Amino acid sequence: MIQYLEGSVLDLDFHEMTILTSWWVGYGVGIHEGTYTRLALEENVKMYIYQHITENNQSLFGFLEKSEKKVFTELIKISGIWGKVAMQILSLGLDRLVQALADQDNKTIESVKWIWKKMAEKIVIEMKDKDFWISVTQTEEKQNWKVTIEQNLFQSILDTLVNMGYDSKQVEWILKNLPEEYADAGTIIPFVIRELS
Repeated sequence: MIQYLEGSVLDLDFHEMTILTSWWVGYGVGIHEGTYTRLALEENVKMYIYQHITENNQSLFGFLEKSEKKVFTELIKISGIWGKVAMQILSLGLDRLVQALADQDNKTIESVKWIWKKMAEKIVIEMKDKDFWISVTQTEEKQNWKVTIEQNLFQSILDTLVNMGYDSKQVEWILKNLPEEYADAGTIIPFVIRELS
């Protein structure tokens, strides 16, 4: 089983990348949007890998943090959640997902592609008491947490779009005026690109 890969980023897309290892083998690895915003072509990368094998297929899913892989393995234990859906859930950002589960915030989970109301409720019920979730109890801490996550996400998106050739001031203005329904990299980046077209 493949557990870990290190190499350079040969190809990169929102949901998939290719890692070229030092022994000149390229591995196609599924990623989520949050990982995409943190990578660049030809960059050296180290990834924790989950290898999913079925009778007819096998897939690799990659994570920059070991904690993400752990959450992924718990998510796919839930009936109805397969690898690509779990990656979509992780695109919320690990901290935001942790907070949504701690708050039993079904709406945030439901905002993920392929997740409907009943499934969001099921995910919250099955995941909220896992021992690796972090509880945030005071309102002020929650507010500070949310501001920090938003700032980190917006900066990553800004850097990504500027690297793609877009004007930083225009991108920044759109990010500051985002509609509420755009809450993760997978929805924000396409929206900003449409607005700039």
